[in-house]
Amino acid sequence: MSPDDFHNKPFDEGTLTKLHIFELYAREWFPVFLAPERPLRNAIHVFDFFAGPGTDTQNTPGSPLRLLRQLQEFRSAQGWGKVRIHVHFYDEDSDKVARLKINIASHGFQLPNVSFDIQALRFDDAFRASELVLGNSQAAKLVFIDQTGVAHVTPDVFRKLVNSPTCDFLFFLSSSTLHRFRDHPAIWQKIDRPEDYFHVHRAALEYYRALLPPGQEYYLAPFSIKKGANIYGLIFGSAHPLGIDKFLEVAWRKDEFSGEADFPIDRENIRPEQLLLPMTEVQASKITAFESELENLLRSRRLSSEVDVMKVCFEHGVKRQHARAVLAKLKKEGVIDIDFYVPDVKRFREPRPIRMRK
Repeated sequence: MSPDDFHNKPFDEGTLTKLHIFELYAREWFPVFLAPERPLRNAIHVFDFFAGPGTDTQNTPGSPLRLLRQLQEFRSAQGWGKVRIHVHFYDEDSDKVARLKINIASHGFQLPNVSFDIQALRFDDAFRASELVLGNSQAAKLVFIDQTGVAHVTPDVFRKLVNSPTCDFLFFLSSSTLHRFRDHPAIWQKIDRPEDYFHVHRAALEYYRALLPPGQEYYLAPFSIKKGANIYGLIFGSAHPLGIDKFLEVAWRKDEFSGEADFPIDRENIRPEQLLLPMTEVQASKITAFESELENLLRSRRLSSEVDVMKVCFEHGVKRQHARAVLAKLKKEGVIDIDFYVPDVKRFREPRPIRMRK
């Protein structure tokens, strides 16, 4: 693929790879900080800790070029020029780093107002060198860790990411790493067959969720991608409701069943067009569980505003729109009085109340 082909090719949302989902999220993330006339932060930092050479052996663009392609789209945004943009690309292979620099130049991605930090560093060294920036409360950060084989996101690394202010992250677990979650105590009693990806996938999420400090409000969501015989697990993290909201929008666009995978992770290899039952019945285990808990919480008066409803949505990995049916039902029954049917994430700081009637 030539540089012109890459620039002119329309973004393909139909074919999903782990790079696509990262690019999809980057496309949602950049305008949050670059679109406003008065930017929310004075600097943004984007990290790719396993950047590679920029293209694979088939000359398909890798994560650094995809990231820069999305960043390039916002050169005319109101915040461009008002926000200092820093791109950090690391890889332990110096030859790959040299080729990456050539690829960035040949594709015309040496963007104005963008500071490039491209170094040959092992993950441990690169992450250690980045800790000061990650801890900067005045800067927004997006972190991508496409680890290969070895699980570099240790509990210590995970906690540092979680405690980094205004920092969203995506990291992938390789097929072999994800396979090890089959021995996780939380799923010993649940896995009946080796191909039961459903429980392994969720066990990975629960493992990382258990690493969160008690009482810390933080949002995590999983997504799994199947490539050949291999399964790659993605873990997304954000401390802000807007971050998890945007990720769930991306995830549910790619998986209309459960927002969790690009393959039938627990659906016996069926797709929407192959259903014998309505999709609502196939979705039942996840959506019904969410609706049941939301209704119980509302009837027991434990939710007081649309923010509380949003949090229940995010904990279940569903979109805000999934709350509509329960809210409409309880309003019709006279249980609650509300001015909304879908919580608005932009009202997070000034939410509309839920008034109890019965």
